[in-house]
Amino acid sequence: MDILVVRRPRLDRWRDRPFVDVTRTGREHEDVYERDVGTEPPGGPGPVFRTVQTSILRYSIFPPSLVAGVLDREPVAVGDAVGVHFVRFRIVRLFFAARVTDVFDRVDGDWARAGFTYRTLVGHPELGEETFSVEKHLATGRVRVALRSWSRPGTRLARLFAPIVRAMQVDASRRALDHLAAVARDPSATPS
Repeated sequence: MDILVVRRPRLDRWRDRPFVDVTRTGREHEDVYERDVGTEPPGGPGPVFRTVQTSILRYSIFPPSLVAGVLDREPVAVGDAVGVHFVRFRIVRLFFAARVTDVFDRVDGDWARAGFTYRTLVGHPELGEETFSVEKHLATGRVRVALRSWSRPGTRLARLFAPIVRAMQVDASRRALDHLAAVARDPSATPS
């Protein structure tokens, strides 16, 4: 984790870092956050789905007042490092990164799904993996956003402040759902 005071985040410090050890233990958080964000005519993805998909693949998932994504390119691609510039605090800001392991736009049974998965890199405060997706039920047209993850503290500092880090993690996930719901209602809610 980089602790930034005034400096700009630098993704180049993270690009070549390895994934953290992903040995699964019993002290993990398994999270699923989902929210319906609209309805489209039944069948394939429509404008609500595609608008949210674009936002996700540009890593415009969280409110800009909370997290600013730092990317090499848009949309993200497998192998890309994705920088998470946590800007919630005014003076001290945190910066860490993960690497994209999957980008998808496919039909799974009754659902169309699009998004990506990333895994944390050495130095990230959390050890784990997260998937961000927009999903459409093909028969009903219901569109939802979903964040699915598993994690545990990945640094000594994160372990020391585990309850605070966990509360921040849960808050960020809920605020991401709020942001993506706003994008679904009004595409201008995401910066261009």
